[in-house]
Amino acid sequence: MEKLTELLKKHYDNHPDMEVRDAVKFLYQHHMGPGHLIDNEEAALSRLEAEWEQVEADSTFPLAEALGNGLHRLNLSACKAKHLSPKTVCRLFVLTAREAMSDRSALERDLDLVYELPFPRETAAAFLTQYRSDGCLALGHSERYRRAYRPAYRVVSESYVNLLPILSAIDRGMAAEPRFRVAIDGPCASGKSTLGASLAKVYRCPLVHMDDFFLRPDQRTAERLAQPGGNVDYERFDREVLSPLCRGETVRYRPWQCRAADFGPEITLEPSPLTVVEGSYALRPDLRDRYHLRIWVEAPWEVRLSRLAQRGGPGCLNRFQTQWIPMEDRYFQVCRVKECCQLTYP
Repeated sequence: MEKLTELLKKHYDNHPDMEVRDAVKFLYQHHMGPGHLIDNEEAALSRLEAEWEQVEADSTFPLAEALGNGLHRLNLSACKAKHLSPKTVCRLFVLTAREAMSDRSALERDLDLVYELPFPRETAAAFLTQYRSDGCLALGHSERYRRAYRPAYRVVSESYVNLLPILSAIDRGMAAEPRFRVAIDGPCASGKSTLGASLAKVYRCPLVHMDDFFLRPDQRTAERLAQPGGNVDYERFDREVLSPLCRGETVRYRPWQCRAADFGPEITLEPSPLTVVEGSYALRPDLRDRYHLRIWVEAPWEVRLSRLAQRGGPGCLNRFQTQWIPMEDRYFQVCRVKECCQLTYP
């Protein structure tokens, strides 16, 4: 409650021309998210593209303003200045609408927070009485607010706001390259798979996991494991995935499944405007130059350790600490993996 009150007061301080309905709209979006605006994704994109044409790119606008409850207002003028595409912004909006949980009873409870703002109490009381009587429906901004601040935004999840530097880089790259390739590398349990899955969800693009090219038992020789970056079947990955991607060909490969000690069913990836590869050893020196965007992912050791402990029993954690992590660390150091990346996340 206190945090929401503070956010509401901060918004008033930054927008002193707001009226009671603008404060109520803030509270509505905090509790209800953007779901009421989505009928279908195609229609949502059409509306956004029409609005996009009317706004000017302006880097002085804050890119995102916190609503609380894991939601932000994403300003279209700032997005345009960052070269985000309207298609990407719309996708974030639609995904947020599908994922955000609405709570009308909490909205009704928190409407009285409007009294914390310096509005005439009689004015606020009259508006809230009518608003509650009407059923606490979605509402637009006041004309005064529109004239003063030209609001043009979409409500999106904080998790997507955190991705904006990466999404901006991808959108700029995709505008210049017909087939854009992204690689994500970094220490185990740092969040590479999660980031890759998020990008695949936003762009609906193919996602390739380097774990699918784990060495088979017969390949795990002392000589091979002594190579910096040798703990992956990079030859097969290059032959079956990366080289065909670069040629714009259909990719076909069978993932190696360690637990089953066998190959899984064949995976087929058709040529796509964007392909994401995630996993340790994705940025070996002999592979890295064929990616357009290279991303380094890192996390505090305590966070990584907690994640590793959840992956298996004590034996699994011990193998990570005594075998796999030292090999990764040597690869990162010798091959200067972080240094070759254009972006670091988070």
